[in-house]
Amino acid sequence: MRTTTLSLVIFAGFHCLAQPPAFEAASVKLSTEETMRIPGRRIQTSPGSLVTHGLTLRGCIMWAYNMPAQIAGPDWLNDVHLDIVAKAATPAGDPQLYLMLRTLLTDRMGVKAHVEKREMPVYALTVAKGGPKFSESTTEGPMVAGQDKGAQIIQRVSMGELAAELGRGMFDRPIVDATGLKARYDIRLDMAAVAATNQADRMDAAAAMMTALQEQMGLKLEARKDSIDVLVIDHAEKTPTEN
Repeated sequence: MRTTTLSLVIFAGFHCLAQPPAFEAASVKLSTEETMRIPGRRIQTSPGSLVTHGLTLRGCIMWAYNMPAQIAGPDWLNDVHLDIVAKAATPAGDPQLYLMLRTLLTDRMGVKAHVEKREMPVYALTVAKGGPKFSESTTEGPMVAGQDKGAQIIQRVSMGELAAELGRGMFDRPIVDATGLKARYDIRLDMAAVAATNQADRMDAAAAMMTALQEQMGLKLEARKDSIDVLVIDHAEKTPTEN
């Protein structure tokens, strides 16, 4: 009997450890015209807090699963916009907050998904002739991003993280890291030329970004085909369950 009891306790302990991370409190609502007009980034985080305004369900899934662009799902994922206000029990960082967002989307939006390999067009992030034009980080800690006088500043970023960030923007295909650079780096990218383009013209903005990457950072984006992970959406709802 003692052995059985001990086994049950151990099983219960493992079951608790296996529970996905979740927010302590969260509100999920369909966006209104007012919140859709709020300027700035559609997703904002601070230690232990995550807020979205007007972010598409597809965008929420991208952040929650850390999948920049390679998502296979219904077109209406781009038509559902969400306002989320979520608080964690502790001052969690971005990686933990995004895992909590994944749990929240499962609970409130019924999102079910799986990852599979597919060969598809990508952009490979490579080092241009002349080499990279940025330096290795001299400080410890996670990646930190910000803006300064129209420039994008990213500290302690890996090339994989940079590829993922670029893939969440204006490009029409996923971006994979093929630089061979293994350290973490501090970069500054002047976005004036990109901002001057017609942002509604995705190809125009993407071309300006490619030029900026090569001229300022010594990096190129090369079109090719590759076998990559694709997040396949098996199920999702168009409206959230009640808060």
